[in-house]
Amino acid sequence: MARAAGVSTATVSRALRGLPHVTEDTRQAVTRMAAALDYVPSRSASALASGQTRAIGLVAPAISRWFFANACEGAEHTLRANGFDALLYSVPDDPAPRQRFDADGLRGRADAVLVASMSLAAGEVERLRALALPVVFVSVEQPGFAFVGIDDQAAAVTATRHLIDLGHRVIGHIGGLRTDRQAFSPTRRRRQGWAETVAAAGLASDGLDVEGDFSAASGHRCALALLDRQPEVTAIFAASDEMAMGAVKAVRERGLSVGEDVSIVGLDGHNLADVMGLTTVAQPAYDQGAKAAAWLLQALEGRDVPAKVVFDTELIRRSSTGAPRRSRRP
Repeated sequence: MARAAGVSTATVSRALRGLPHVTEDTRQAVTRMAAALDYVPSRSASALASGQTRAIGLVAPAISRWFFANACEGAEHTLRANGFDALLYSVPDDPAPRQRFDADGLRGRADAVLVASMSLAAGEVERLRALALPVVFVSVEQPGFAFVGIDDQAAAVTATRHLIDLGHRVIGHIGGLRTDRQAFSPTRRRRQGWAETVAAAGLASDGLDVEGDFSAASGHRCALALLDRQPEVTAIFAASDEMAMGAVKAVRERGLSVGEDVSIVGLDGHNLADVMGLTTVAQPAYDQGAKAAAWLLQALEGRDVPAKVVFDTELIRRSSTGAPRRSRRP
């Protein structure tokens, strides 16, 4: 192309990338020549020359789940709009205490890393630091790294408070595994929000907390166990909308009416929540992923990145919650 256009290879490179110090006539001549020769730049060659892959590693468990899918979609759309690719690493969120994320797999393949809703062990964190790349965590706060997310404890308080205000006095909780002991994990903070709110209202919590895995299947299983163990339960707060949907199925299987015999509230703002009439505390998952990706691009440009941003949540009332049936009787 340089020979055909009568310029240097450096000038061709600058013209095609829109860089300065190239006259408009030369830029147009190079562009016409590129089209005539069907020229397509080699991204791998560009990466070798620039030292940048123009790719961002997205690390997340269970991409099929609503939150991860929406957060990663927000990140990917932001990256693509800025000429970057997303490298997706789906890591099983195994509760067993073992190394499950090896950051070395990203070395030389990504310019920055976004970690979505994963609690990393100390060894995993050290390997991530050793990459010396910009890193942003979404949903799970990791000390020493930038964080984008919500106040999980406050969201759980909002959900539980809604049930108490409706008149419920026996409120069950379907949360994540108690093996997740990280201080800032959504599982722990949502459970804490429920427990402290019912305690502040003078209500019992013993025997009312069951463990799921944030799937609809686990919500169904846990709700059945909760109803069998504590038949007097009139309300359930599920720490995710998918678990809440499973709980809706369980309540109906017991011949009870959702929103009358047993009220159910979730947390997420799942796109199917409206169809199911599910009351939920909604969070902007897509926006969180987009913000994290924007921060990574900002860091790659050498600009400062905030340490933390907390998005607002919103209680959306639907038919799955109402006053306990007994309070409606004459």
